[in-house]
Amino acid sequence: MIKRIVLWGGLVLAGARAGAQVTALSLQDCIDIGVTRSTPVLLGNNAVALSAAQVLEAYGQLFLPDLTAGAGYNYSVGNNFYGTVGPELVRANRSAFNYQLTSSINIFSGYSNLSAWKAAKLNKQSAELSLEWAKEQIAQDITQSYLQVILDRKFVDLDSDNLRISEKREDQLTALTTVGQRAKTDLYQQQAQTSRDQLTLINARNQLRTDKILLLKKLRLDSLDRYAFPDLTVDDAPRTEVYGNEEALVQKALSDRVDQESLRINTEAADWEIKRYKGGYLPKVSFGAGVYDAGAYFNSLYINHTAASTAGQEPVYNQLYKQINGVFGVSATWNIFDKYYTKSNVEAARIQSSNARIDLEDNRVAIVSEVRQAYGDYTAALQQVSTAQKGLVAAQEAFDNLTGRYQQGVSDFIDLSNAQLVLLQAKQTAVQASLSIMLQKRVIDFYTGHELK
Repeated sequence: MIKRIVLWGGLVLAGARAGAQVTALSLQDCIDIGVTRSTPVLLGNNAVALSAAQVLEAYGQLFLPDLTAGAGYNYSVGNNFYGTVGPELVRANRSAFNYQLTSSINIFSGYSNLSAWKAAKLNKQSAELSLEWAKEQIAQDITQSYLQVILDRKFVDLDSDNLRISEKREDQLTALTTVGQRAKTDLYQQQAQTSRDQLTLINARNQLRTDKILLLKKLRLDSLDRYAFPDLTVDDAPRTEVYGNEEALVQKALSDRVDQESLRINTEAADWEIKRYKGGYLPKVSFGAGVYDAGAYFNSLYINHTAASTAGQEPVYNQLYKQINGVFGVSATWNIFDKYYTKSNVEAARIQSSNARIDLEDNRVAIVSEVRQAYGDYTAALQQVSTAQKGLVAAQEAFDNLTGRYQQGVSDFIDLSNAQLVLLQAKQTAVQASLSIMLQKRVIDFYTGHELK
């Protein structure tokens, strides 16, 4: 009786807290939160942004000219000895200015820049597909956790109903024992069963709480805040027209899975990387053009210790735009021996290409295995539902029959207690089997590349 008081006291306390603000999160709400807040998605967004920057860089290297500006200033002072006509000692104080503006563009880079641009675009596509796959994985993981919470709550409801049956029978046996119509051993056995049922309910509630915290952790939400996860309509219809053909599901997965497409694109990018490094064997041609100018100004000038006139000098600002020089030309370079730099890079790129193809084939094998396993689990779930429903009907009839026989005194307490336990297990199995069909259909959707909603 003390345990019952403590248990109901906890329920009253929970009810008092229920007045606090509660945020309801449906399955779709949880999926939406997960695919925007989870760490893999945040990292995936950064990977896509990085690949986009690399595409822009490769595009500029291939199609756009560079533009470089420079300017300089120097100041000189000192003595110089000239002896062309006669010995002359010149002491000058001179300021000089210069600037240049140059540009160049690649005409031919041994296909290196072209290959880098192609590889960068493919890497961006691969990063986008990898991000999409990460979102699908998160959606599937959250779906499983959400359905686990729903299953836990249904188990709590079943355990609560079972406890009420035991408590009601214990109250009846207490009254019957008092008037001598039942043996005390039945009462003691019922009290022991009630305690076990209380413990089962406590464990079920704790499991529900634990799985809620786990779900909130996956959503990156504070578990101290109050969130509710409403029940959802359980989709346990077989739908054999969608999920009944194993080979069709396998082929759909191989053609629609974004992770497979991402790895296929990786192999293409790896091939372009080989071509990129092979460009080191070829010459490079570029076109360049530029303008430059320079000017100088004597602040003071002495010849043989006699000051010379600096009047009439052209102002520096006039010099810097009246005497502009231009230059343009084509240059070609060919690295005949680069100490095996190109050769080692080509070999490394070939190894990366081979690894990419190994990953692609491994993923193909994994996809086939995953779909076949999911199909087998789905088929088993359908059979479990049918078996569980039959078992539930039989367990309910057995319990009702034994309850009547026990009340008439023609059956003992052990048989009734066992029938009650079997009925509880049958109810749990039926609920679990129904949710399992829904889960297995979503697992098949996930493994065949269908977007989860």
